Amino acid sequence: MYKLDERDIQILSILQEEGRITKTALADKLNLSLTPSWDRLQRLEEAGIIESYGAKLSSSFLSHFHLVITEVELESHKQGEFARFEDAIMDFDEVQSCWSVGGGLDYILKVLVKDVVDYQDFLKRVLKADIGMRRYFSYAVLDCIKDTNSVPVSLIKKSELAKK
Repeated sequence: MYKLDERDIQILSILQEEGRITKTALADKLNLSLTPSWDRLQRLEEAGIIESYGAKLSSSFLSHFHLVITEVELESHKQGEFARFEDAIMDFDEVQSCWSVGGGLDYILKVLVKDVVDYQDFLKRVLKADIGMRRYFSYAVLDCIKDTNSVPVSLIKKSELAKK
């Protein structure tokens, strides 16, 4: 298992804030020459710690859409039912995230749609697909208070991946 040292953690922190940083600027921030900085970055990618790079869309752009959190309970917990639901839900473009959860629910979906009519159309298509959904609960997101995919450095340092 790849173990993260302080420089690796610093790279992860920088890239989470500045995904488009140049290799030269990254090396400068790390106080390393270009080759060792690039080698470290490649090792993090090869270890699967850095999966991809992307752009975060602005809240003003996203304000043209509606976000709905949807709780899902399946009809059955028999073998194969979870896989059937998970395989099918991947085909719905509106589903941005799907989390399998424990407790009284089976899944929580993050669904992005144009408007309420679009959400109703999405639900009709999901129900028509007959993917084992017993019931669902919908929650329209009114305002985004905090939304991040960044992992704080303090948490990375506490993980079993960090060198102690």
